[in-house]
Amino acid sequence: MRRGQGATEYLVILGAVLLVALVIVSLLGWFPSLGGATKEQQSKSYWSGASPFAITTFKVSTSAITFSVSNRLADKLNLTNISVQDGFGTDFSIAAPNQIFNAGEEIVISNTTAFGNPCAGKASGTAFEFKVVAFTYTQGTISGIRQQGAQALVGRCS
Repeated sequence: MRRGQGATEYLVILGAVLLVALVIVSLLGWFPSLGGATKEQQSKSYWSGASPFAITTFKVSTSAITFSVSNRLADKLNLTNISVQDGFGTDFSIAAPNQIFNAGEEIVISNTTAFGNPCAGKASGTAFEFKVVAFTYTQGTISGIRQQGAQALVGRCS
C-alpha cells in the first residue's frame, strides 16, 4: 500500500465517524437548530400528559402567550399562577387567573403583554424555549401547591 492511499482511507473513515457523531448529537437536541423538531415533539408529549395540570396546546405569537390548560385530577383545583423561566434564569408570570378548574376541565388562558414573551419582536417560526414552567394552585384547603415540569416547554413562534 502506498502512503497516500492509507491517508485517504483514514480521512474517509474519520469523516464517516464525525458525520455519525453529528447526527447523534443533533437527535439528542444538543444543537437547538439541528434537533429542534425532536425537542418540540418530546416537549408536547410530556406537557400533554403532565398532572395535575397539563398543557394540551400552546401558542406563542409576537403579541400573546396562550395555553390550553387541563385539570387531570378528579378534584376541583384553583389555579393561582403560571410562571415560566427563560434561558437566562428570569422568571415571568404568564397569568394569575385565580381560575377554578373542575375535574377534567380544560380552560384557555392567555396573556397579551410582551413582558416575558420570547417571541416579541421575532419572526414567525423562530424557536423558543421556556426552561421551567410552574403552576401554583390550591386544592381543597391546601394553598400554594406548586407543580413544576421536569421538561422545558419548546415550540416555535407563530
